[in-house]
Amino acid sequence: MKTKLYRMLGSALTAFLLAGCAPWSEPQHVFSVQPAPAFLTEELAVAKARDTLAKEGYNPNEWEITRALLPPSTAPDGTPDKYFVRWSYGPWRDNAGRVMFIKGKRHRTYDIRLEGNRVVCSAFHGL
Repeated sequence: MKTKLYRMLGSALTAFLLAGCAPWSEPQHVFSVQPAPAFLTEELAVAKARDTLAKEGYNPNEWEITRALLPPSTAPDGTPDKYFVRWSYGPWRDNAGRVMFIKGKRHRTYDIRLEGNRVVCSAFHGL
């Protein structure tokens, strides 16, 4: 009986988190891009992450972008990424990733993905 209850609670919690309803979920900022790019470039990802910093009330000029800590990813056209950590899995694969900024000991991290002609950005705080 307890096992069934735990499974039901786990399924409900998973659905809740995947729907973005978690209390720590961040608002998404959506930017229209015309024409729709073939893939998410590092330049576009960084620009929209900076725009998101500004929309959230931070001065982008006070925040320094940081290099990716992981081995560098590569854009679909073969261009190596310097600051954009491109996902290598999931439904967006090359069209999603993460950009990080620092200001002293503080940091801001943004998840960025391309959906057709829209770039969607949201802050990431970890799990």
